[in-house]
Amino acid sequence: MTSRRKWALIPAFFAIATAATLLSAYSGASSSQGFAPVQPIAFPHPVHVKTLGMNCLYCHYSANKSPDPGLPAVGTCMGCHTVVGPNRPAMDGKPARVSEPIKTLQTFAPPAQVDKWKAIPWVRIHKLPEYVRFPHMRHVSAGVTCQTCHGAVQEMAQVSQNASLNMGWCVNCHVKGYKLSDGLLAAGDTVGARAAANVEPKKARYDCAICHY
Repeated sequence: MTSRRKWALIPAFFAIATAATLLSAYSGASSSQGFAPVQPIAFPHPVHVKTLGMNCLYCHYSANKSPDPGLPAVGTCMGCHTVVGPNRPAMDGKPARVSEPIKTLQTFAPPAQVDKWKAIPWVRIHKLPEYVRFPHMRHVSAGVTCQTCHGAVQEMAQVSQNASLNMGWCVNCHVKGYKLSDGLLAAGDTVGARAAANVEPKKARYDCAICHY
C-alpha cells in the first residue's frame, strides 16, 4: 500500500469512529442503567419521602437553582439527626430498636463534636459524560418532576439508575414533549386542575448546542 493510500484511510477511520461513538451514545449501548451501588449510609428514601413527607429539594438543595442538584452535606442530615438519634423507643406497636443508618451517620458526624464532622463519600449514580450538560434548574423550572428521569426514588430501598440517560432517550423527550400530568403521576401525586389543563406536551429544542457546550 502506497503512502498516499495510507493517508487517505485516516479520514475514513475517524468517520467510522465518530459514527460508532454517536450510535453508542444514542442507543444506550454504553448506558449504566440499573447501576445501584452500595452507599456509605443506607439512606431510606421511602421513610423520608413517603412517611415523613420531605421534599427532594430539602436534601438536593440546588436542583431548582443550579445545573447540579447537589448531594446532601453532612450538616443537612444533622439538621434533624442532632435531635433524632439512633435509639428508637417502642411506639406504634413496634419494639424499641436501633437505627443502623443513623448510627452510621454519627460516625461521620458525632453530635457533640461539630469540629470532627466530615463529608459523607456518597457514590454518584447518575453521571453524564463530561461533554454533556444537563442543567437541572431549567428542567425543574419547566415542571419536570425528579421521578421523570430518576424513577420512583420514593419507593427505592436502594437507589438505582432508572433510565438509560443516553442521547436518544433525552432527544425523544425534547421532540415528543413532556406532559406535566405524566410527571406528577410518576411522582405519585394526584393530577390537579393545572396539570389536567396542560394537555399539550411541552417541547424543547434539540439542536446539538442545547446539551453540548
